[in-house]
Order: sequence, then structure tokens, then C-alpha cells
Amino acid sequence: MTKIDKSELELLSESYTPIINDLIEKNKNYYLFKEKIRWAFNFGNESEVMTAVTKDNIIKINIFSVMRCYFAKDLYTIEYYLLHEIRHIYQHLVIDDFNQKLEIPVDSELVKQWIYEENNYIPAIDKNGKENEGYFKQDIEYDAYAYSYALMKFKYGDNNISHLYVPEQYNSDFYNIVNGWIKCFESIDKES
Repeated sequence: MTKIDKSELELLSESYTPIINDLIEKNKNYYLFKEKIRWAFNFGNESEVMTAVTKDNIIKINIFSVMRCYFAKDLYTIEYYLLHEIRHIYQHLVIDDFNQKLEIPVDSELVKQWIYEENNYIPAIDKNGKENEGYFKQDIEYDAYAYSYALMKFKYGDNNISHLYVPEQYNSDFYNIVNGWIKCFESIDKES
């Protein structure tokens, strides 16, 4: 990859910022929380990892992955992974409330599992740059994939999102959860 200087990176950031801001704004009714989404571009060369969320709930978005999707006319993939990370922010907020002994909207056993997985996290890519199968088995990832896939399916239909990545390990239970989420999103739309 050709080296890009700081001014070129800033220009790229300015060019793609409106796209990300628009995707965040148009989905905010479905987040199930009111906190402002904070995000920033990162400039890693790994285009395999499009997005990640930090412990302080800032979404890091790989600008090179965004560019690749943009030139392929595939904003759906950008939105899908952005929603995935937003779901992780939701998980972090629920964990914080649980730790503060506040009321939480999900089963406490699931939150305990999320906490365990946060403390023993298996990354998507292993040290050799290979896909880490254990990553997909984590409840926090399963939940984030189901949420983001369901919202994309709800908004755009099966035909428009058939290219989105769903881990092959996910079976019919995954799609049952997706369908449950779709019903949730339908009720959110009725209320707004």
C-alpha cells in the first residue's frame, strides 16, 4: 500500500465523515439508548477489520475499508458493521448499569456472560492474521451480529442484504433471533 501523509488522511476523513454521520443519524431510533454516538476514523492497513469499539465507547472506523465499500457502491456493508459496533455500545451501557446495581433491560445471566467475555475477549483475527472461530461463538458477538443483521433486513429486505457477512457457524437459532428483532423494530416504528 502506498504511504499516505497526514493532510491526505485529513482530506479523506472530511470526505467520508458525512456518510458515517448520516448512517448514525438515520438509525438512532433503533439503538435502545440515547447517548451520543462517538466515533473516529482510524487508518490501519487491515481492511479486514472495518470497525471496532473501544472500552470508552468510541467507534473506530477503518477509513480504507469504508473507501473500498464506497467505491464498490456498497454502503450496506458500512452500515451493517457500524450497527454491529453500536450494539456493542449498548452492551457496555447495560454492563455499566448492572455493575451499578441499576435496573437492566436484559436477563442478568446474559449480562454476566457479556462481562465474562469482555474480560476474556477472543479477537476476530488471530496472531497469524487468520479468522478466529472462537470470536463468533461469543454471546456479545452473536448478539451484535443478530441485532445488526435484523435491522438491515428490516430496513432493506433480504434481496438487498444477501451479500452481508453472517458467520457460517450461525444456524436457525440465529435467524429466529433476527426475526424477534424485526418484530421489535416494527413496534418501535409504530410508536414513532
